[in-house]
Amino acid sequence: MPASLARKKGTAPHPRRNPAQGGPQRASVSSTVAKAIGILDILASKAEVGISLAELSALIGMPKSSTHRYLVTLQELGLAERKNGDRFSLGVKVIELAGAFLAKSDLRNETQEVLKDLAERSGETVHLAVPSGAEVVYIAKVESTHALGMFSHIGARLPMYCTALGKAILAFSKADQLDLVLSQPLIRRTPNSITSPNALKEELELIHTRGFAIDNEENELGIRCVGAPIIDYTATPIAAISISAPRERMAQERCLELGALVCEATQMVSRYRGFAPSMKE
Repeated sequence: MPASLARKKGTAPHPRRNPAQGGPQRASVSSTVAKAIGILDILASKAEVGISLAELSALIGMPKSSTHRYLVTLQELGLAERKNGDRFSLGVKVIELAGAFLAKSDLRNETQEVLKDLAERSGETVHLAVPSGAEVVYIAKVESTHALGMFSHIGARLPMYCTALGKAILAFSKADQLDLVLSQPLIRRTPNSITSPNALKEELELIHTRGFAIDNEENELGIRCVGAPIIDYTATPIAAISISAPRERMAQERCLELGALVCEATQMVSRYRGFAPSMKE
C-alpha cells in the first residue's frame, strides 16, 4: 500500500544527459526513499510484535545511528511509532493512506457483495488479491463463520507460485509474468510447495484448463485454498478471489465444489470488466 514521500530540496540537479553521449536520460531511484520504504516493509512484516532498533538495523543493513535517524523522521511523519518502549511498528498514518487507497479501489468496491455471498455460501474465509511483481497482495477479506479464522490480513503479500490466488493469476497471464516469477528461487515454504519450474508450468496448464487453482498446503501447512482469476477486457488477469479453510474441512471433493463456486463468482466480475469467454487464450 504505497505512500508518497517528498524529495529533499536544496540539492543540485543532475545535469541533463546529452543523447549524443550515450542515449536518453534515465530517472534515478532515490536511495533515501528506497531505504525508508524498506524500513516500512520490515515494520509491516513485524506488525504484531514490533522490532527493536538493533534488529531493524541488521535487517536493513545500516548502522544503528543511521537507522535511528530514519525512524525519527518516519515517526515525525506518523508512519512509524514506538511500541512497548524499545520496539517500533507502523504508525497510524499508514492506516490513513491504506484506507484512502482502498476507499478508491473500484475493484474492491465492485466485489464486496460477491465476496460476502461467497463467504456465506461456503462458510469459509474469502480473499481478494491483486498481483504485485512476483507476489499477490490481499486487498479485501471476509472472515469465515467458523470459530477458527484465518490469520491473514489486508495488505499481506504472498508468493504467486505457492498460493491459489497467485497460481490462478499466473495460469492466465502472459509469459513474461511467469518469467518474472521464475527469475527468483522457488523456495520450499512447506513440503508441498512446488519448487521445480517444469512442475509449476505443468500445474499452470492444468489450472488454465480447469479454470481454478488449488493450494494444497503449499504456502501454509494445514490450510487449503481454491482460487480463480478476475480477467478484464484486455484478457489480462487483474486480480483473483480465493476460498480458504483448514484441511479438515477441505477434502479433495470439497476443493472441486468450492473451485466451481469461486469460478462462478470471478466469471461474473470478469464480465463486468468487459471480458468475454471468446477472448480466452
